[in-house]
Amino acid sequence: MITIENESFTAVIATQGAELRSLKNKQSQAETIWQADPAVWACSAPVLFPIVGSLIDGKTKIDQTTYSIPKHGILRGRDSELIEQGADYAIFRFSANAEIKELYPYSFTLDVTFRLQENELVVSYAISNSGDEEMICSLGSHPAFALDLKNNALTDYFIEFSEAESLDLYGVTEGIFHKKDEQYLKNESQIPLTESLFNDDALMFRNIRSSTIRIKRPAAESSIEIDTHGTPHLGIWSKPGAAYVCIEPWHSCGDTADSDGLFENKPDMQRLKKGETYETGYTIRVMG
Repeated sequence: MITIENESFTAVIATQGAELRSLKNKQSQAETIWQADPAVWACSAPVLFPIVGSLIDGKTKIDQTTYSIPKHGILRGRDSELIEQGADYAIFRFSANAEIKELYPYSFTLDVTFRLQENELVVSYAISNSGDEEMICSLGSHPAFALDLKNNALTDYFIEFSEAESLDLYGVTEGIFHKKDEQYLKNESQIPLTESLFNDDALMFRNIRSSTIRIKRPAAESSIEIDTHGTPHLGIWSKPGAAYVCIEPWHSCGDTADSDGLFENKPDMQRLKKGETYETGYTIRVMG
């Protein structure tokens, strides 16, 4: 566990998975991040790479060879290397090795930087193609935010988009990503949390307009703000009734029923030439 801090906050990141485990206000001791209770959900903020969601039958074909890539990719629980650390930042690196290449054949490095700035934690990704051929990949984030259900009801909370949204709802059935409900949001900016909201798994949206998503309570002075840095797709998820909610900026989604199983034909993927680096990320902002 690696700890960074500034005047207002401490953050703790596990080298295993480069996973954010804590973001705590020094003065109030209020915890922003779900504490990965294994009896409920044992993660807190996995990095999703090189896919988001699932492949049909868990398999894909890359250069005529079939690979098995787990749901949400290959990094969850995998050790990263701490390559640089200062008082208020830390940089972790994943690199392709023989074990990884059995699942995903490309040569790459993926650096994950955590940096505290006043009331913000900026999480930055830099994916570099260190091989000789074009590299195909995607990336997503899966941070889980703690809800204070000891002092508040779950129904006191709601999700707020920075823009009024008109969005279809997508979901997953038997591993297939598909549209569930047209116009789930109709020029709306809020989704109330309820005990049953996630009974049928996550809420998934494509091509959102909003660049900021907030977790709020009516009349509360404090809120949590997630700046997606323009990431196009979004998942919102929790175990039903649990004391957290995940706000998940995604660059791609799972396989649809018409997928041909070829990795090169997956939509929304990044394509990096030899030596090319792609940078993205998100910011957690604690308001009030």
